[in-house]
Amino acid sequence: MSSNNVLDSIWFSYQTAIDCSKITLKSIDTGEFHLMDKTKFLGTTVDEAKKLIEESRKYVDDHVIVSLWAIFERKLIEYLHKETDEKLLQENPSEFSKQVIKKLEDKVEYWRVDEILDLFKTMIDSDLIGNAKQIKKYRDWIAHKNPKKAQPTNVSPQDAYNILSKIISKLE
Repeated sequence: MSSNNVLDSIWFSYQTAIDCSKITLKSIDTGEFHLMDKTKFLGTTVDEAKKLIEESRKYVDDHVIVSLWAIFERKLIEYLHKETDEKLLQENPSEFSKQVIKKLEDKVEYWRVDEILDLFKTMIDSDLIGNAKQIKKYRDWIAHKNPKKAQPTNVSPQDAYNILSKIISKLE
């Protein structure tokens, strides 16, 4: 785990959780039930255990996307802060520049993420930005599950990680 990508720790934790579920399924399939001692699988049937693992996998898949998005969104805002500070505070900034920066820093936290992403279209491929917006829609659906809204296109954890990582690497 020697990468600088801020999403890597989440991604590696996710992969570990998935590997653990694979090992558990394999031990169930091979009848090595002694490995289930002191786990919630003790006393469940094989079908019940498999159902628990399957449901957990769906939950982990969805929630890794929520986690990846949260870190990604923070990274976008940090980038905007850095850019603003660097550009407006160059050599003897005026009082006006300082006030503009203060206002931007206070308000950027409340900007809509779709609008923030649109700002990056000048430096990042618009298709990649569009893909990020799809992840955002799916993340919103996971987080809020509004029954009045249809589920957007499903995003795999791998795709979310790859897309968001590409954007972050372009910012760095």
